[in-house]
Amino acid sequence: MTYNYKKGIGDIKPMSFEEYNNRFYNGRRMSGRTLLSPQVSVSREELRELKAKVEKYEALAEVHKRVKTQNDQLLKELDDLKDDARKFKELMEEKEKFLNSLLRVRADFENYKKISERENSKYRAYALEQILKKLVDHYDDLVRAFNLMKMVTNMNGIRDGFKIVVKNFEKLLVEEGIRAMNSEGEIFDPFKQEAILVEEGHTDLPDNTILEELDKGYFLKDKILRPAKVKISKKTIQKLNNQNNKNKN
Repeated sequence: MTYNYKKGIGDIKPMSFEEYNNRFYNGRRMSGRTLLSPQVSVSREELRELKAKVEKYEALAEVHKRVKTQNDQLLKELDDLKDDARKFKELMEEKEKFLNSLLRVRADFENYKKISERENSKYRAYALEQILKKLVDHYDDLVRAFNLMKMVTNMNGIRDGFKIVVKNFEKLLVEEGIRAMNSEGEIFDPFKQEAILVEEGHTDLPDNTILEELDKGYFLKDKILRPAKVKISKKTIQKLNNQNNKNKN
């Protein structure tokens, strides 16, 4: 904002001694009559005082001019500061918007990272489980082959070497957290076993007692890796006999 200099009451205009002297003589009146001649008798002392006043007047006018210039400059700087303050406020508001947007993006990324880690963990666990199931199947094949070797004579050296292979395989499974089920004699649990055969006539046993493990089941830590395939008992013959006796009576 710029303030233009305007003439008005209280403004000071620099004036030379000659101008002051001419104004003094031309404007002086006595009894309603203007002096026709500007000549007047002035002593040297009065002249010095008059010159001193004029010089003081001119000095004050110069000081006033400098002060006014400085004041205008300060007003302009004040306006610039106000404009800068408005721009700074707008900048802070924009910064706040960007910060909030950044925080939202960061939160979304953290959520995505957690979900991705959970999914990767599930996938790794699933892949490991599938591999271990295959290893268990191979272990069963090794055990069957080893049991067949026991029935063959003159294979002691081969049987002993094969026994070492089976033991090392068992050790590997244990290190991976795999342990075998011992289902014989237990009551059938559909979450742990799969009933392949049913054998009737076991009157001395509760129904669904596991008589034999056809294929051994395994745990992977606390989770069932592979259910056991089993043969279970039933009392059907006893029940039929009781029904026949009732019909005869």
